[in-house]
Amino acid sequence: MRQPGWRSRAVDALFAVACLAVVVCGTTNRLVSWLPGFSVWLLAPAQAALVLARRRAPLAVLAATTALSVFMIATGFPGLAAVAAPLAAAYAVAVYGPAGPTKPGAGRLPPAPLARPAVIDGADGRGVLASLAAAAALMAANLSPGARIRPSDGALWAALSIGLCVVLAWVCGYAVRTRRAYVVQLEERARRLEREEGERAERAVADERLRIARELHDVIGHSISLITVQAEAAGRCARTRPEAVPDYLATISATSREALAEMRRVLAVLRPEDGEPLEPRPGLASLPELIAKVESAGVPVRLDVEPSTLPAGVGLAAYRIVQEALTNTLKYAGRPATASVTIARAGPMLHVCVVDDGLGPQSEPSAAAHGLVGMRERAAMYDGTLRAGRRRGGGFEVHATLRMTGEAP
Repeated sequence: MRQPGWRSRAVDALFAVACLAVVVCGTTNRLVSWLPGFSVWLLAPAQAALVLARRRAPLAVLAATTALSVFMIATGFPGLAAVAAPLAAAYAVAVYGPAGPTKPGAGRLPPAPLARPAVIDGADGRGVLASLAAAAALMAANLSPGARIRPSDGALWAALSIGLCVVLAWVCGYAVRTRRAYVVQLEERARRLEREEGERAERAVADERLRIARELHDVIGHSISLITVQAEAAGRCARTRPEAVPDYLATISATSREALAEMRRVLAVLRPEDGEPLEPRPGLASLPELIAKVESAGVPVRLDVEPSTLPAGVGLAAYRIVQEALTNTLKYAGRPATASVTIARAGPMLHVCVVDDGLGPQSEPSAAAHGLVGMRERAAMYDGTLRAGRRRGGGFEVHATLRMTGEAP
């Protein structure tokens, strides 16, 4: 059984205090038939204590509070004051069911199909019978000889009022219960629709990627195969039939241009906006513009670039690593800071070093941080490595190595 939370316990406590106050205020300074006057200070807390358990065992609480109220009314307690606890119990029987909540989502009906009226099942039927029996017992107690209200004083109307109050308490509880069930069903349906929408979007993206991959495979595979054949033929004819080589080269040129155009058409769906031309990929030549943007944000940067030209892919990777490192400097410097960017060649390797003297991140960056992951992946594309962390003298350092072989400038 799921234990009620602190809010539920607070509500139960308020119900118990309210029942206690109704009994005490309804009987203070009134003559109780044959019980001693202090009996109200014993019976009222007993009813209130029973109300505290209304959520866990509603049917048992309804039976116990009804029996206690019948005894109180039959011995002279005012009827409307003595029935406060049975009203709370009848409400609890309707809201939580006769057995009380037994699983998460306590006090809520199992979701039923939308737009269908709520029906009373077997458990609710027992709750209805128990509430009607409690109403009948309280009405009978109100008409008993020991009750304070004599027939001439309107005992019949008082009894009918008590019975009607018990029935209305159950009806109100059942209305709350069905309303909660309806809200639960709406929330569940909204979550299901959101989940299905997300799955449909993921499937659409996967299908689109698969379509693009197939088209690229068809275009590039066919064109590369044709270019390979033509190149091999040109190589064979270079000595025996040199006059045929230009034709082969012209075919290779036309095929490559065709493949490039087809690839651009296939990848056009990935552009930010329809018809927007693709911008040239940034490289080392774009670093001064990047440095100017960083310096306009308040961080002076010293740039030292040794190589003048690099393969396009390596240049793009170096640019992105510098961009991400300087972005982190702007985010975590925490005080007036300076940075330096050094790019140097050492044999087939390109070394990219970005150093700043700011405060840096408050804690050591996680290996799963998105920025570090992106820089590390770009370095790994060119058989390189990435090292990032705090410096001994303060500040932060990012050092990446990229292999420059394998791609022409």
